[in-house]
Amino acid sequence: MTARRCPMPDALNRTATRALRRPRAAPMALAIVAALLAGCTMGPPHSRPDVALPDGFDQASPASSAAVAGSALWRAFDDPRLTALIERTLAANTTIAQAEARLAETRALAGLPVFSLLPTVTAAAGGSRSRPSGDDPFVPPGLGAIDTYSTGFDASWELDLFGSLRNPSRAIRARDQANAADLQAARLSMVAETAQAYFALRGAQRREALARENLDAADEVLRVIGVLFENGRQNAVDFARARAQRDALAANLPLREAERVAQEQRLAVLTAQPVADVRAAVGAAGAFPELPALVTTGTPEDWLRRRPDIAAAERRLAAARNDVGEEIAAFFPRIVLNGAFGWTGQSASVLGDARAERWQWGPSLTWRFLDVGRVRLNVKAAEARADGAEAAYRETVLRALEETENALAGYRASNRAATALGNAATAAAEASRLSRLRFQAGADDALALLQTEQTRIDLEDAAVQAQTARTTALAALYKAVAGDFAQAPQAGDPTAPPG
Repeated sequence: MTARRCPMPDALNRTATRALRRPRAAPMALAIVAALLAGCTMGPPHSRPDVALPDGFDQASPASSAAVAGSALWRAFDDPRLTALIERTLAANTTIAQAEARLAETRALAGLPVFSLLPTVTAAAGGSRSRPSGDDPFVPPGLGAIDTYSTGFDASWELDLFGSLRNPSRAIRARDQANAADLQAARLSMVAETAQAYFALRGAQRREALARENLDAADEVLRVIGVLFENGRQNAVDFARARAQRDALAANLPLREAERVAQEQRLAVLTAQPVADVRAAVGAAGAFPELPALVTTGTPEDWLRRRPDIAAAERRLAAARNDVGEEIAAFFPRIVLNGAFGWTGQSASVLGDARAERWQWGPSLTWRFLDVGRVRLNVKAAEARADGAEAAYRETVLRALEETENALAGYRASNRAATALGNAATAAAEASRLSRLRFQAGADDALALLQTEQTRIDLEDAAVQAQTARTTALAALYKAVAGDFAQAPQAGDPTAPPG
């Protein structure tokens, strides 16, 4: 059941103001206004803005657009070390902790508006002794000190006929829900970043190991060519080339070490633990984890409901629209029921006696009907903020769609590149092996050996970088689609990694 929309504030203001010019008509005017507005909703109605979405993602295959399965990213890799790191991130990451604190704050504040809708009751008790001025002409002569004692209760209850209390309550609740979505977004982002840092570290470890292996191989080639050069069987140019290749590899090794250290430090920040603990958790260089069979994106409509950043933007829009309702409510009167009951006397012993009893009750009304211009400007400002929140929501959807399409394209491209470079590196390794045999047999000169060695070195390093890019692209895609996947691979699907 939808709430009834309120009549226009300006029209009601004019009607009620004309009636209130005649004092006898005032009660009837207020009764009519209250009857018209009781139970109505102030402010613009809220619904999720329509944003044109495609029927499917442009960069996704039909198989990857299937319904999303329910396995988490890191568990799909079946890598216990990665799982442990991500669980540590979820438990200790400082970005997530900040988001949790913001949510705890708004969750606490979200409970406050409920009390504004309830009656307020205050108990009070007191006593005093006073002596009036003897020179006061209005004080009887000879009047001495007076003792006064009182106790009782005061109560007030604002009737929220026009949403001046309900709309702020709804706005706070919507902002609380936005912060809850922000927390989910922070968790998703930190999980993806941890996975990317882990994959980048595995790549850096592998590149460093390759650099050491290649340096050892270059040392051996240089030794062999040096022996031949000393015996006059090799020219000085080839010997210089071998030394240059070896020195270049030696210079490359510290860079690979620095790359590894940077990723270790990144994981230390993400998991909020010393880097020594990260090294122990990750272990020595290991193979890249197996990739899940297939990333499933779901339909754009499914994706729209999963993205926490979109949910947060929608909730902030709802809050902004409730802010408009709060400002519109200022056009109308605020009605408060007041009451008091207690006892007052010159002795504490009379408190509770019927003769010392006092009470009062009645409504009070405040109305800024002469301040319409100021209220109207506040409403316009709130409407502008709501328009900005709606534009921010639309931008969030469009940017999220862009991120997802780019992530799909990046994952597809990195799959193809990793496959091609893996094949090229395998071929280059075989060519290097054959070139060594031919060099040892005297069929090839040192130049051919050095060239095939350099090709092997370059392609093996490029293949490792491509493997790293593929796994980090998968983590980025996981974040973009807001998360889950895993189905059997489909034949010919370009987003599925090679078997």
